Amino acid sequence: MKPLNLVLGALALLGLAAPAANAQLLTRERVQYALDMTDRRIEQAQMVLAGAPNDRAQAELDLAVGIQARAKSVFASGTVGYLDQAARLTLEARGHADRAIAIVRGLPDPDRVRIQLDRTAEVIDRARQSIEECNNERARGLLRIGIEMQTRAQAAFGEGRFLAALQLTMSARERVLNALRMCNAEENQHDRAEQVLRRTADILLRAQEIVTEHPDEHAREVLSRSQQLEDRALDEFRLEHYEASIRLSLAARAAAYRAIRAAGGGL
Repeated sequence: MKPLNLVLGALALLGLAAPAANAQLLTRERVQYALDMTDRRIEQAQMVLAGAPNDRAQAELDLAVGIQARAKSVFASGTVGYLDQAARLTLEARGHADRAIAIVRGLPDPDRVRIQLDRTAEVIDRARQSIEECNNERARGLLRIGIEMQTRAQAAFGEGRFLAALQLTMSARERVLNALRMCNAEENQHDRAEQVLRRTADILLRAQEIVTEHPDEHAREVLSRSQQLEDRALDEFRLEHYEASIRLSLAARAAAYRAIRAAGGGL
């Protein structure tokens, strides 16, 4: 996925674009709104740190302030591709502000929450057809509740409410898995591991594209670790150690997301 599409996907998550987002929706008004949201998140982080100083959190906040200043400068320039670049930078800045707040408040790491959101989405995608074909209205009801909770979890993540997002997505997954059990269709571990590996491979490919387009030594190192983890996950899969394969692949995915952020790829 190219950086523009990555930005559009993030904007859709934050409610700034419709699910069928395209380049025409990345307007000055939407990017200005994203910039304003980041300003508010930075102000929130500054207030949190004022009451509880923390060196790690301050470093994240300093990065957020610097990157947000670059985003505003690019936005004001009006040069070719300025909307794409400004949106990408302000989302990156907001991510650092979110991490600063999470560090001080002891909240879940945003990258780990995002991994759990991905995992629940994969469970829902795989379970939907089996449950809908199952002659069990209670199971279908649990599926509907799970999908609704997952939607709320994604919204909470976009608003920086990571603990709420984690709680909601875990509850959503539990309901969908319960529905599967009611239908005697609990997911096969082999298939589940295969799906996780495939999704991680897609994210790694996207990370490689972004790191190539926006060279950064730290990003390259993180991406290399991600690829090593995914290689180990594939080895475990071949040995039919499916749970180990899933754990390693999810760790690889988290590292790929960190590489994307380090290269300035936004959320």
